[in-house]
Amino acid sequence: MGAPASLPFSRLAPVALIRAAGLAPVVAVLKRIGAPAERLLASANLPSVIPDDPEALISLCQAFRFMEEAARATGIENLGLLAGQGMQIDALGVFGRLIRRGRTLREAIETAIRTMPAFNSGGRYWLAHEGDRVRLCHEFVDGLDAGHRQADQYCLMLALNIVRLAAEPRWRRDDVLLETKRAGGFGDIEVLSDARIAFRQKETAVTFPQSLLSRPLAPAGVTRRIEDADIEAWWASGPAGDFPASVMQVMATLPSSDYPRIGLTANAIGMSVCALQRRLAEAGVSHGRLVAESRFATAVRLLEGTDATVLDIALDLGYSDHAHFTRAFRRWTGIAPRDFRRVSRRMRGTSLALSAERGSRPVGRNRRPSTPFLRASREVTWTMRSR
Repeated sequence: MGAPASLPFSRLAPVALIRAAGLAPVVAVLKRIGAPAERLLASANLPSVIPDDPEALISLCQAFRFMEEAARATGIENLGLLAGQGMQIDALGVFGRLIRRGRTLREAIETAIRTMPAFNSGGRYWLAHEGDRVRLCHEFVDGLDAGHRQADQYCLMLALNIVRLAAEPRWRRDDVLLETKRAGGFGDIEVLSDARIAFRQKETAVTFPQSLLSRPLAPAGVTRRIEDADIEAWWASGPAGDFPASVMQVMATLPSSDYPRIGLTANAIGMSVCALQRRLAEAGVSHGRLVAESRFATAVRLLEGTDATVLDIALDLGYSDHAHFTRAFRRWTGIAPRDFRRVSRRMRGTSLALSAERGSRPVGRNRRPSTPFLRASREVTWTMRSR
């Protein structure tokens, strides 16, 4: 039995995902006020090292749950506003730095709209023109619950912060719209203190003069230069376009002493176990197969890219005995883990190294490698099996 075959493509809507950088401002606010940020992250089954891996993908459902629970636990009704108020656009990872490369506000907004699917596949921004006024609008897509007030507030602040990159210091907001129901704390946010705010609207939006679109952005501070290779890798590592692959991306970040059981995966996605099983069956796969695929991908990445022992890798993958892992790896590849490591390292100058250079990125515990990395890893496996 060889390595798990490639997953069949599914037309079912993928799970909505967001980069960890999107939650970093929320975590920063919680830590600043002394709230138990790590405990709150853990209660939402999110990794506590979000700031250390800003480009990691997490379930948007988990992010929603985390923000709402954090607001309840701290009694901060406007947590989303506070997190957004202290947000620096270029601190949002590659997404933010791409926005910051725009010469004018129009270019910055167009970049945000175009790159949003690779940053947050569960939301979208667009521009609506109304005479000499423009609205920068946001909505949650694919029927995501718009009852999450903190996420709605946060998305509003992101839109405001983008506009403020070019607005004069004395620019005053006029109409502000939110999808969610009325909430307090808006008067405490300076940038919103004089705005006309309407709740329960069709979209979340901020209105500003059309003339601002042609204004240049304010100079950015010192930021790390972003190379074309970084951008290409970022796009390649973005949210998957089909349901099974996006479920695997969710599974990759679930903190667990064992490989994620289906109940944990279903909870992270925001659906019942039965609903998850049904949707996977419609796509022609099972949760068990996704676990096997994830285990294989993680094993390949750790063997090729780290010095972790076979015992440590077995434990990382949830095996109680490394001998079980060795037997499983032999079934996947026809070769023992140590032999795989030795041969793959001899091939560093071939397709694996080229693919890693173009499409992979440093990944943490149980993080799924990028698609080019997996493809190259399988090339190594097939090459070794043919010898």
